[in-house]
Amino acid sequence: MDESIFYIAEGDPADKHSQESFAMATSVHNSHQHASFRQADCAKNGAVLTGSGPGERLLVASPNKALLNVYSWGKESPDQRIPLPEALTCLSLVSHPNSKLFVDSMRSSQFNLPSFRIPWLLAGGSKSGKIYVWELSSGSLLCVKEAHYQAISVVRFSKCGTFLVAGSDDARCTIWKTLDLISIFQGEDEDTVKAAKPFHAITDNTLAISDLYLSEAGLINDLRLYTVSKDSTLRIYDIMTKSLLTTFILPEAIDSVVTDPAGRAVYLGLASGLIRTIPLYNINPNTMVLESIGGNRKIVTVENDPNLNFTFVHHQQRLSAETNTSLLHKSLKKKNDDDNKPISVTKLAISLDGTNLVSGDSLGRVFVSDIITRQVAKTFTPCNSPISYIQVNAAPFDALNTPSSSKVDKKHRLIPQFKRVLASRNPIEHQLNLEIPSEAKDEEEEDFGDWLSRKTQEDLEFKNLSGVNSSVKTVSTSAISSSNQELEEKLAKVSNAYTELRTKHEELLKEHSKVLSSK
Repeated sequence: MDESIFYIAEGDPADKHSQESFAMATSVHNSHQHASFRQADCAKNGAVLTGSGPGERLLVASPNKALLNVYSWGKESPDQRIPLPEALTCLSLVSHPNSKLFVDSMRSSQFNLPSFRIPWLLAGGSKSGKIYVWELSSGSLLCVKEAHYQAISVVRFSKCGTFLVAGSDDARCTIWKTLDLISIFQGEDEDTVKAAKPFHAITDNTLAISDLYLSEAGLINDLRLYTVSKDSTLRIYDIMTKSLLTTFILPEAIDSVVTDPAGRAVYLGLASGLIRTIPLYNINPNTMVLESIGGNRKIVTVENDPNLNFTFVHHQQRLSAETNTSLLHKSLKKKNDDDNKPISVTKLAISLDGTNLVSGDSLGRVFVSDIITRQVAKTFTPCNSPISYIQVNAAPFDALNTPSSSKVDKKHRLIPQFKRVLASRNPIEHQLNLEIPSEAKDEEEEDFGDWLSRKTQEDLEFKNLSGVNSSVKTVSTSAISSSNQELEEKLAKVSNAYTELRTKHEELLKEHSKVLSSK
């Protein structure tokens, strides 16, 4: 397995070099570049990638245009340009809750998996404060909700697909049940359909919501919502109980947030270019027991960190004038203007095992940092504008490192055009585009020993993230005996030479003592 980092920039319509920017997918552990996408730029949180490898797609909301650009993995130019009712500022995808059951059933049956695999729902937020939800397999518009008074900055589906959370510039955060948004077939009159209300509305913030993150909990009762705002606060909520757990107050505004996969810490990207670690557990010095920090609506003030024990500072180091000119392709005047602006950490992501932190800033730089040492482990090719989206995906080496000519899905199918009006409430008119899977070829039953060796090799590939394919070489008994005999002969020669040298040294020492005694 290998981890691929995808990142994309915001772009600048006034800068022609910014319009030529690339979105890239690069390996974390080696120098392989897996894919690149030409002229791909979007607003913050305005892109989503279905996965890494052949058959996957990139959806990008065009900035200031009512268009959705669709890219296929392995192709630099967009395959589709889908018109939208209005320009979208942020996107989010969710797979069908029964998709895993479908994959398992297909693998256990005599049919192959279909090659046309796309997620279930696409949600988007607009500048007018509306939430749109489309079904990708049919293009049907399932929901349009006037959820906020100002532009929506971020939308997120929970991993289980139960909730959709939206944050806006009006300092509000709304939590919706996905079934309430897409249940267009419930009720016979239009007023019943429009009566869906948010599951919970959060109004604790005083300034715009800059980012939010949903924990990947195995149980829905453990689902946590982390929101950050321009008012310098991090708030943690329990979604099922609709309660505020803890509020962290920091000395400056927060632009991005991500949590450890195990829920041990929160990482915040600040407007000053610092990345601050907020531990959620500590050891009580009196009882030596691990205790949680906060809870029960507690307010925690985060003090400054002069010793940098919980702070990453590498984003505050600006590029030199020559590096800025050669890599970022900016004019001298624009470079000087950028030098006067503070650097902010715009997006954060974390690796699969929680050991590496991926961060992008307003200068277009992307770093991979070791969480323990807080040192930069890798630097990626910079973009010409602020980083707007970062995503980390895991995929097999064979799927990511194949030649570019074979990365394109030969049986690629286009996504249906999105409807601009709500879908009909009549279930009979609901149409889906599905691919009938082909029948699998009969294969001989695999021997248990072969199966065990194959699983051992897969486990080795998963653990060996460096990309070096090592194997065990089996040597015969006769070869081992001959090799041992050669080593014994060499050892005997070395021992004899050492004995002769030591005898000569003792003789010379005796002669030296005789000369000294005679004098």
